[in-house]
Amino acid sequence: MKKGMRILIWIAGIVALFLLIGAFLPGTATISRSATIQAPAPTVYNVITDLTTYDAWMTWNQVDTAMKKEYGPLTRGKGAWYTWSSENWKVGDGKLEITDVQPNKSVTTALLFGGADEPTLANWELKDTTNGTQIIWTLNADLGHNPISRWFGLFFDNMMGPDFEKGLAQLKQKIESGELKMPEPKMTLEEINTPAFQALSILDTAAVMSDIGPVLQKAYGEIGQLIGTAQLKVSGTPLAWYFTSGEPFVLEAAIPVDKAPASTTGRIKWKSIPSGKAVVVHFYGPYEESHLAYARIQEWLQANNKKASGTPYDVYVDDPTTKKSMYEVRTDIVQPIQ
Repeated sequence: MKKGMRILIWIAGIVALFLLIGAFLPGTATISRSATIQAPAPTVYNVITDLTTYDAWMTWNQVDTAMKKEYGPLTRGKGAWYTWSSENWKVGDGKLEITDVQPNKSVTTALLFGGADEPTLANWELKDTTNGTQIIWTLNADLGHNPISRWFGLFFDNMMGPDFEKGLAQLKQKIESGELKMPEPKMTLEEINTPAFQALSILDTAAVMSDIGPVLQKAYGEIGQLIGTAQLKVSGTPLAWYFTSGEPFVLEAAIPVDKAPASTTGRIKWKSIPSGKAVVVHFYGPYEESHLAYARIQEWLQANNKKASGTPYDVYVDDPTTKKSMYEVRTDIVQPIQ
């Protein structure tokens, strides 16, 4: 019995030493791998910012082909996210969200695994080289204060590094072969004369880009109710002014109408827009890429020695639900000019 007790004490001592050492091990673990892809940075950037491409190259998405995914309002760019769930214990459930982007330079994502309190951050950095684009994929894991997790962190790189390498190899092969070449927005620009119009509008704020859609839908719903109650006629397609170019997005949603109502309700206002000259870009592509149209307008203004007159506005010509792809959806970005 004494021998058995000694063994138990010996085991307890080893466990205590194991935990004590674990408490002093690093509280974070980092994995980083890189590859060079023979393609320009914008091509690589467009793929890694589009969550719908991840099944084609992200190693963990290929472990369980029956894994269920649900995408958010955006599938591309900052604010895009998806959740996943799987009965395979190696996959589990969680959420991946693109939290930050630097166009053609870097993409940051947050991975929140089921049961975790804090997300794990991953980053893709893009660098131009003479051989193409170097992509550096880095993951930083917070191991917390759990000594067992900290021991696990010592083997993090050896255990997960091969998955990073395989993912980058697949990304490289599919971009270079053209399999993952993303479509690009189409744009045409023209100088026009805009007719005068009147509209009902609501001023609101979207904290992040993914909130813009719901904010607009809510505003258009409220305006639509007043149009019906006041027996007005819609005289144009929905539009919106954007008063800020970044987060938070201060915007004014509007619907053109045939006349002013006898009175407005709640936060709805009536406004009259005079006729004038403008430059318009007919943009075919995802809303989150409309910054390209704004850039085109700025280039045109500078090249033609023109000056803007007031805030530009987006006219939502097409309903996305009626098109097969967002690259078929037309949005007119109108910039009044002097």
